[in-house]
Amino acid sequence: MSGPVPRVPREEVRRRLLEAAAKVFAERGYQAARLDEIAHAAGFTKGAVYSNFASKQALLAELIDQHVRTRFAASALELRAGKAPERAVEDIAEVVARGIVEQDTWGRLLVEIGQQAGHDPAVRAVYVEVRRALRDELAAQVARTCEEYGIELAVPPEQIALTLQSLRLGLALEHGTDPEQVDRAAVAAVFTTTLRGLIR
Repeated sequence: MSGPVPRVPREEVRRRLLEAAAKVFAERGYQAARLDEIAHAAGFTKGAVYSNFASKQALLAELIDQHVRTRFAASALELRAGKAPERAVEDIAEVVARGIVEQDTWGRLLVEIGQQAGHDPAVRAVYVEVRRALRDELAAQVARTCEEYGIELAVPPEQIALTLQSLRLGLALEHGTDPEQVDRAAVAAVFTTTLRGLIR
């Protein structure tokens, strides 16, 4: 007789659920995706979702938070690896543009969530909290990066963070709609021009 089936560690359950949610949300969109689909894709029952996340909105919030923080960390590493003060603006714009183009599924998902938050209070409650936290972190990263590169800001880092956050979402929508014309070079050019207007 075989022994008892080992219990899957909680962190592993959460990791698998988040990975499954990313896949299902990307394939079906947030509104159409169902929790039982996510649980099945992760190899669990629907109960596993509710024992780890209070709601579909909470699952979405953690997924977005995790994804964006991972992108922040990767972007910071890229910038430090190719640190060249004379090309600081272009390097930053290129990193952001590459993230938009290579993560276009995420761009479409974030646009959908933004629209959903406009008329669904439950989505808005978690989405606003995540967006604010990420905007604060982006502002801190902007301040650190500019200090490292010796860049003087013309406006507060919080204003730059809001500008970049809004621009990123808008360009993700434009790229998703018209990827041939709004390609990586076009996105990088827009960010370069915008960044140059925000520094002295």
